[in-house]
Amino acid sequence: MKGNFQLLLKYLRGDATLDERLEVMNWARCSEENRTELETLRRIYEVLLLSDCDDAAGKRKRSIHIVRWIASAAVAAAVAAGVWFFGFMNDEEPQTLAVATLEAPVGHQTMTVLNDGTQIRLNSGSRLEVIAGNGTERRVNLHGEAYFDVAKNPDMPFVVTTSGMEVKVLGTEFNVTAYDENQTVVLVEGQVEARPADGGTCVTMHPDQLFGYNAASGETSLREVDVAEYTSWTEGYVLLKSTPVSEIFTKLEHYFRVEIVFPDECLKDVKVSGKFMVNDGLETALGNIALLVPVKYEYGDGGKRITVLAED
Repeated sequence: MKGNFQLLLKYLRGDATLDERLEVMNWARCSEENRTELETLRRIYEVLLLSDCDDAAGKRKRSIHIVRWIASAAVAAAVAAGVWFFGFMNDEEPQTLAVATLEAPVGHQTMTVLNDGTQIRLNSGSRLEVIAGNGTERRVNLHGEAYFDVAKNPDMPFVVTTSGMEVKVLGTEFNVTAYDENQTVVLVEGQVEARPADGGTCVTMHPDQLFGYNAASGETSLREVDVAEYTSWTEGYVLLKSTPVSEIFTKLEHYFRVEIVFPDECLKDVKVSGKFMVNDGLETALGNIALLVPVKYEYGDGGKRITVLAED
């Protein structure tokens, strides 16, 4: 892998293909040295990505810096020794920290480790804005779905905002879904505070609970759930427990950015138990569902519109 910096950069940006991601991951597993090198490069990338470049020329310059520093063993050694952004960018004035946008390509997941040690897994088609801290909190904005394993820091709460919710934690694990107006937080470990973004009532959540918010109606809910149903996507599959077919296809619409329609309204209420893979692509997911439910598919608009029909 040494010398293949473009592949490493694609992996860190989150736009590598599945085969390329597997190549990097297999390389990292080969030795502790490789794993350490990848983590060091990830931290370099995250720090450089947060540099504030507003104009096009600045963005091009930032990209050049990222490639240059990723290719530099000297910088890797400097970061390993604790020298951070303002130290090794010595050819320019110190830059202020602003906003970095991280995205998971359609059909893929990406894993990001922030500088504080927080691990974030983005689901397909999701976008995360990492907002520079002000010394009192750590803040990100999410569109889509993400699983958070937040590094504990009692002095700096970690805040996740969406178009309809705000979630505040000190250090814990939880899943946030916010593709559309139906948004949820599912708590795996620890404790979080969740509330509507418009300043509604704050709810303190405990493990195995789901906080739901409908941005269109303003309704909120809090209930006990099996967290595996909401976090299984991080393992590459979707777990179903008496799940309505309509809800399953809504997930696929979000993950793969397609439109799925049901001329037969009765199909929407059919409930399914089992699991199906999503990491293998849309066609495989649809095929797996057809094994659980007697349906067939018709494709239109270049495969972006899928009609679900009852099997004859």
